[in-house]
Amino acid sequence: MKEIGQLENHVILCGYGRNGSQAAETLRHHKVPFVIIENSDKRIEHELENLKSCLFVKGDATEDEVLVRAGIKTAKALITALPEDADNVFIVLSARALNPGIQIISRASSAGSVAKMRKAGADSVIMPDKIGGTHMATLISKPDVIEFIDFLSGEEGDSIHLESVGYAKLPDELKDKTLFEIMGWKKTGVNCIGIKDADGKFVINPPDKTLITAGMKVIVLGTKPQIEQMKGNVENK
Repeated sequence: MKEIGQLENHVILCGYGRNGSQAAETLRHHKVPFVIIENSDKRIEHELENLKSCLFVKGDATEDEVLVRAGIKTAKALITALPEDADNVFIVLSARALNPGIQIISRASSAGSVAKMRKAGADSVIMPDKIGGTHMATLISKPDVIEFIDFLSGEEGDSIHLESVGYAKLPDELKDKTLFEIMGWKKTGVNCIGIKDADGKFVINPPDKTLITAGMKVIVLGTKPQIEQMKGNVENK
């Protein structure tokens, strides 16, 4: 609890079932600090207590007190992956009330729950079964593309990273400038593969003359050292 109390900008993961454990493995691989909330004694005894450097809170994530113990007020994101949609909706409501600025990602089993979760305050709602089926079908129609995406997200692709750099993080001399000027700033070799405009729409391979204005983000691709160097160059301290 002392370690959890010192955390900032961490992720809270509600539920350590199949989806929760997969999310934890990915967060661990990318060295993102996280805290697990789990209510099952069996999972805690057989899995969590055997994982070194794994922080967890035993309790019901639908209770505000448990979310507070996991550091909800200083967390940057919350993933709720409980099997019951009603529980996930309740957690989304509580998390949004306790930390209005937190990013919330929720699992949904039923398509009818998606709108409710978004209304409750979820930024993203994921239906694992739907994604799994789409992924398998796309492996047939576009196998190389899916294999490349899997490569980027897996251990083999650890040296290749995708990152977004927001307008607010740009130094003043790069704000409201063209994409050409931003990407040419203290060149590091990263490539811009897209932008996200202020309305949340993505533009793939935008022209160099595109102006990056308030609310926009630049999506870049490069090796981990290139990405870190670029972020160090452009992001305001």
